[in-house]
Amino acid sequence: MTQKQENMKNWNEFRAGDNQAYARIYRTYVKQMLAYGMCFSTDRELVKDCVQNVFMNIYENRSRLKDVDNVKLYLFAALKNHLFNLFEKKKEFSSIESIEPVFSVDYTIENQLEEQENDHDRKEKILKILDILTPRQKEVIYYRYMEEMDFDEIGKIMQMNYQSLHNLIQRSIIKIRKSFPDMHKKQVKLKK
Repeated sequence: MTQKQENMKNWNEFRAGDNQAYARIYRTYVKQMLAYGMCFSTDRELVKDCVQNVFMNIYENRSRLKDVDNVKLYLFAALKNHLFNLFEKKKEFSSIESIEPVFSVDYTIENQLEEQENDHDRKEKILKILDILTPRQKEVIYYRYMEEMDFDEIGKIMQMNYQSLHNLIQRSIIKIRKSFPDMHKKQVKLKK
Protein backbone atom coordinates (compact mmCIF):
# COMPACT_ATOMS: atom_id res chain seq x y z
CA MET A 1 0.00 0.00 0.00
CA THR A 2 1.41 3.41 -0.95
CA GLN A 3 1.65 6.24 1.56
CA LYS A 4 -1.16 8.10 -0.21
CA GLN A 5 -3.40 5.01 -0.07
CA GLU A 6 -2.63 4.54 3.61
CA ASN A 7 -3.46 8.20 4.30
CA MET A 8 -6.75 7.84 2.41
CA LYS A 9 -7.55 4.67 4.38
CA ASN A 10 -6.88 6.53 7.65
CA TRP A 11 -9.04 9.44 6.47
CA ASN A 12 -11.98 7.18 5.63
CA GLU A 13 -11.64 5.21 8.88
CA PHE A 14 -11.50 8.50 10.82
CA ARG A 15 -14.65 9.74 9.07
CA ALA A 16 -16.33 6.48 10.08
CA GLY A 17 -15.49 7.15 13.75
CA ASP A 18 -12.10 5.47 14.32
CA ASN A 19 -10.16 7.57 16.86
CA GLN A 20 -6.94 5.63 16.21
CA ALA A 21 -7.10 6.69 12.55
CA TYR A 22 -7.52 10.30 13.70
CA ALA A 23 -4.40 9.96 15.87
CA ARG A 24 -2.45 8.54 12.91
CA ILE A 25 -3.52 11.47 10.72
CA TYR A 26 -2.49 13.90 13.44
CA ARG A 27 0.94 12.29 13.91
CA THR A 28 1.51 12.17 10.16
CA TYR A 29 0.73 15.82 9.45
CA VAL A 30 1.12 17.97 12.58
CA LYS A 31 4.81 18.84 12.06
CA GLN A 32 4.32 19.51 8.37
CA MET A 33 1.39 21.78 9.14
CA LEU A 34 3.37 23.71 11.76
CA ALA A 35 6.21 24.26 9.29
CA TYR A 36 3.72 25.26 6.59
CA GLY A 37 1.89 27.66 8.90
CA MET A 38 5.19 29.32 9.83
CA CYS A 39 5.48 30.29 6.17
CA PHE A 40 2.64 32.75 6.76
CA SER A 41 3.38 33.97 10.28
CA THR A 42 6.41 34.11 12.55
CA ASP A 43 4.15 33.83 15.60
CA ARG A 44 4.75 30.19 16.50
CA GLU A 45 2.04 30.11 19.19
CA LEU A 46 -0.55 31.52 16.78
CA VAL A 47 0.36 28.87 14.20
CA LYS A 48 0.21 26.10 16.83
CA ASP A 49 -3.25 27.31 17.88
CA CYS A 50 -4.44 27.38 14.28
CA VAL A 51 -3.15 23.86 13.62
CA GLN A 52 -4.93 22.64 16.75
CA ASN A 53 -8.11 24.42 15.65
CA VAL A 54 -7.98 22.72 12.26
CA PHE A 55 -7.64 19.32 13.92
CA MET A 56 -10.42 20.12 16.39
CA ASN A 57 -12.70 21.27 13.56
CA ILE A 58 -12.20 18.14 11.50
CA TYR A 59 -12.75 15.99 14.59
CA GLU A 60 -15.97 17.77 15.52
CA ASN A 61 -17.26 17.70 11.94
CA ARG A 62 -15.98 14.29 10.85
CA SER A 63 -19.43 12.95 10.03
CA ARG A 64 -19.86 15.77 7.50
CA LEU A 65 -16.38 15.57 5.97
CA LYS A 66 -16.22 14.56 2.36
CA ASP A 67 -13.99 12.04 0.71
CA VAL A 68 -10.77 13.76 -0.39
CA ASP A 69 -8.12 12.83 -2.96
CA ASN A 70 -5.23 14.19 -0.92
CA VAL A 71 -5.36 14.49 2.88
CA LYS A 72 -2.26 16.69 3.08
CA LEU A 73 -3.66 19.14 0.53
CA TYR A 74 -6.96 19.26 2.40
CA LEU A 75 -5.25 19.98 5.72
CA PHE A 76 -2.89 22.57 4.21
CA ALA A 77 -5.81 24.38 2.57
CA ALA A 78 -7.79 24.29 5.82
CA LEU A 79 -4.84 25.74 7.74
CA LYS A 80 -4.21 28.45 5.15
CA ASN A 81 -7.90 29.43 5.18
CA HIS A 82 -7.96 29.48 8.99
CA LEU A 83 -4.86 31.70 9.13
CA PHE A 84 -6.17 34.07 6.47
CA ASN A 85 -9.52 34.37 8.26
CA LEU A 86 -7.65 35.21 11.44
CA PHE A 87 -5.57 37.83 9.63
CA GLU A 88 -8.77 39.36 8.22
CA LYS A 89 -10.26 39.60 11.72
CA LYS A 90 -7.12 41.31 12.99
CA LYS A 91 -7.40 43.78 10.12
CA GLU A 92 -11.01 44.55 11.13
CA PHE A 93 -10.00 45.49 14.68
CA SER A 94 -6.88 47.38 13.71
CA SER A 95 -6.40 50.86 12.37
CA ILE A 96 -3.69 49.47 10.10
CA GLU A 97 -5.05 48.51 6.72
CA SER A 98 -2.06 46.50 5.58
CA ILE A 99 -2.08 43.46 7.86
CA GLU A 100 -1.46 40.90 5.13
CA PRO A 101 -0.13 37.40 5.43
CA VAL A 102 3.11 37.22 3.50
CA PHE A 103 4.43 33.85 2.46
CA SER A 104 8.00 33.34 3.65
CA VAL A 105 9.83 30.03 3.61
CA ASP A 106 12.83 31.15 5.66
CA TYR A 107 11.72 29.30 8.79
CA THR A 108 10.86 26.08 7.01
CA ILE A 109 14.04 25.91 4.97
CA GLU A 110 16.25 26.71 7.96
CA ASN A 111 14.63 24.00 10.07
CA GLN A 112 14.74 21.37 7.36
CA LEU A 113 18.37 22.07 6.57
CA GLU A 114 19.36 22.01 10.23
CA GLU A 115 17.56 18.72 10.76
CA GLN A 116 18.84 17.04 7.61
CA GLU A 117 22.35 18.44 7.50
CA ASN A 118 24.37 21.30 8.88
CA ASP A 119 25.33 22.60 5.48
CA HIS A 120 25.61 26.33 6.20
CA ASP A 121 26.68 27.28 2.67
CA ARG A 122 23.73 25.51 1.09
CA LYS A 123 21.28 27.18 3.47
CA GLU A 124 22.70 30.61 2.67
CA LYS A 125 22.49 29.99 -1.07
CA ILE A 126 18.86 28.89 -0.85
CA LEU A 127 17.92 31.90 1.28
CA LYS A 128 19.69 34.26 -1.15
CA ILE A 129 17.79 32.70 -4.03
CA LEU A 130 14.47 33.05 -2.22
CA ASP A 131 15.17 36.66 -1.26
CA ILE A 132 14.84 37.74 -4.90
CA LEU A 133 11.37 36.21 -5.29
CA THR A 134 8.04 37.83 -4.50
CA PRO A 135 5.95 36.22 -1.74
CA ARG A 136 3.69 34.61 -4.35
CA GLN A 137 6.70 33.21 -6.22
CA LYS A 138 8.14 31.86 -2.95
CA GLU A 139 4.83 30.20 -2.21
CA VAL A 140 4.57 28.45 -5.56
CA ILE A 141 8.22 27.31 -5.45
CA TYR A 142 7.67 26.00 -1.92
CA TYR A 143 4.67 23.94 -2.96
CA ARG A 144 6.28 22.62 -6.14
CA TYR A 145 9.79 21.82 -4.92
CA MET A 146 9.63 21.53 -1.13
CA GLU A 147 6.23 19.83 -0.80
CA GLU A 148 6.45 18.20 -4.26
CA MET A 149 2.84 19.00 -5.08
CA ASP A 150 1.58 18.63 -8.63
CA PHE A 151 0.02 21.49 -10.60
CA ASP A 152 -3.55 20.50 -9.75
CA GLU A 153 -2.82 20.46 -6.02
CA ILE A 154 -1.00 23.81 -6.15
CA GLY A 155 -3.82 25.29 -8.23
CA LYS A 156 -6.36 24.27 -5.59
CA ILE A 157 -4.44 25.67 -2.63
CA MET A 158 -3.44 28.91 -4.39
CA GLN A 159 -6.77 29.22 -6.22
CA MET A 160 -5.10 29.61 -9.61
CA ASN A 161 -5.76 28.01 -12.95
CA TYR A 162 -3.17 25.76 -14.59
CA GLN A 163 -1.86 28.33 -17.07
CA SER A 164 -1.44 31.11 -14.52
CA LEU A 165 0.30 28.71 -12.19
CA HIS A 166 2.61 27.45 -14.93
CA ASN A 167 3.46 31.05 -15.87
CA LEU A 168 4.22 31.96 -12.25
CA ILE A 169 6.57 28.99 -11.86
CA GLN A 170 8.30 29.79 -15.15
CA ARG A 171 8.76 33.47 -14.22
CA SER A 172 10.18 32.40 -10.85
CA ILE A 173 12.65 29.99 -12.43
CA ILE A 174 13.70 32.55 -15.05
CA LYS A 175 14.23 35.15 -12.31
CA ILE A 176 16.37 32.71 -10.31
CA ARG A 177 18.44 31.76 -13.37
CA LYS A 178 19.01 35.38 -14.36
CA SER A 179 20.09 36.32 -10.85
CA PHE A 180 22.24 33.22 -10.36
CA PRO A 181 23.46 32.27 -13.87
CA ASP A 182 26.07 29.74 -12.75
CA MET A 183 23.80 28.03 -10.22
CA HIS A 184 21.96 25.73 -12.59
CA LYS A 185 25.13 24.76 -14.45
CA LYS A 186 27.08 23.67 -11.37
CA GLN A 187 24.55 22.42 -8.86
CA VAL A 188 20.80 22.37 -8.99
CA LYS A 189 18.60 22.16 -12.02
CA LEU A 190 15.07 23.24 -11.29
CA LYS A 191 12.74 20.82 -13.00
CA LYS A 192 9.44 21.89 -14.50
